[in-house]
Amino acid sequence: MATIEERLQVLEQENAARKKAEELLTIAVRALVSKEAFEKLQETVEKIEETAKTSQEQNGKLFDVLNTHNILTNERLGDIQSQLLTMDGNIVGLQTEMRQRFTEQEGKITGLQTEMRQHFAEQENKVSGLQTTQTEQTGLLQQILARLAEKPSQNDSPE
Repeated sequence: MATIEERLQVLEQENAARKKAEELLTIAVRALVSKEAFEKLQETVEKIEETAKTSQEQNGKLFDVLNTHNILTNERLGDIQSQLLTMDGNIVGLQTEMRQRFTEQEGKITGLQTEMRQHFAEQENKVSGLQTTQTEQTGLLQQILARLAEKPSQNDSPE
């Protein structure tokens, strides 16, 4: 039979072997867990990459749509700006034409006013002349009447 020391030594060796086995099992379990975690992580990364790729494609499409929209908007704005410039030019031309016509009308009105003043002055002169003539004629008529009134008394005496 083995002595206690031998048995103790065997037990210590068995205990050391179990510890080594336990360590190896722990390492193996950790490796399995790590491998599983790594595989899950890898799957997650692949999903993220797929999502990123899909997002990039969608972003590319959105960017293309936005670019097209910007181009159309810029073209429309350019057309509108051209129309505004044309209208502005037309308005300026019409304003200039209206100013010229107002100036012409003012000239015509001034000419008519001057002509009217001249006609009024001529009419005043004619009226003054007629008044003078009327006054003269009234004076002559009064003289004639005065003489006529005197002549019948002279005519009455010779008869």
